[in-house]
Amino acid sequence: MTAALAGVGAALGVQASRAGLSFGVASAQAQTDADDVTRARQVEVVDASGRRAIIIGTGGEGNPGVWFYDRNGKVRLSFGLYGDNNASMVLNDEQERAVEIFRTTGTGDPVLVLKSEGSDRVIMGLKGRKADPAFVYFDAQGRKKALFGDY
Repeated sequence: MTAALAGVGAALGVQASRAGLSFGVASAQAQTDADDVTRARQVEVVDASGRRAIIIGTGGEGNPGVWFYDRNGKVRLSFGLYGDNNASMVLNDEQERAVEIFRTTGTGDPVLVLKSEGSDRVIMGLKGRKADPAFVYFDAQGRKKALFGDY
């Protein structure tokens, strides 16, 4: 996944360079001239056919995110921040239902959620100050079963 995201970043960088754009990471303390910054509420990248491929912008709660679309116009990968300011990466199926969610919680704990048909099936992660591992799953009837730890 990291290699794929790095490849996307490299491809975007090449296209931006061809268009005469450059991107850098700016801190809140950075001082720049207005002419050195391109600002937009949303950036849409389209493929050779003009179909939406990527959107960089803000979601319904106003938090930043990046959405990757398949050839059928469905979001298949997204990453960004939830309304509670926690990071997430979501992989979707062909119907745009989340099948895998990797996120942090309010305390910064990493959590991986595996879903099927829109329902949680496996939740695992590290919890609390001691980063105690937890692994729970849900049976076919949706009953929660803990192997160890709890979510």
